[in-house]
Amino acid sequence: MPQSTKQALAASLGKLLVRKPLDDITVKEIVESCQVNRQTFYYHFQDIYDLLRWYLDHESEAVLAKCTTWQEAVLNTFLFTREHHVAVYHIFRSTGREHMDCHFYTMAYKITSRIFAHESEGLSLSAEDLEFLSDFYMYALAGMMIGWVANGMKEEPADLVRQISRLLDGDFRRLAEKYAGHTS
Repeated sequence: MPQSTKQALAASLGKLLVRKPLDDITVKEIVESCQVNRQTFYYHFQDIYDLLRWYLDHESEAVLAKCTTWQEAVLNTFLFTREHHVAVYHIFRSTGREHMDCHFYTMAYKITSRIFAHESEGLSLSAEDLEFLSDFYMYALAGMMIGWVANGMKEEPADLVRQISRLLDGDFRRLAEKYAGHTS
């Protein structure tokens, strides 16, 4: 089946998430909304959580594709989350919450690994060190995002990004140089 079928199923899930919690959404509702049968759903996805993962990954790729700086990527992630706050809360407060948490970790890793790949250009930084640095900052950034959602998204995204940037500006290159210069 074409990619558009997956997109239609994901769009159906997205519309339903605005109206009701993830735990209350059924495969039947999803397929009826986009006028396909259950067999079509199960051809593409194992279950609703599999669809949710695909939906979140697809949406995050669209958000990150437009970004030229890490600050823009972080800001767009916060803005997208706030723009879709009802759906986010319907996932966040469900038995599928771990998928939302994983989504934030995935987004944060994509951002931090790109930062360190860029900041380590010209340095002899091992793949293991590059992964460690990306992971370390992924946990910090994802933790900020999860905490922000858990606390009701009260802070302005631009203010959060400004604070994060103030904290981390220059540190990525400095750490890449430090790790590249370290001999075991």
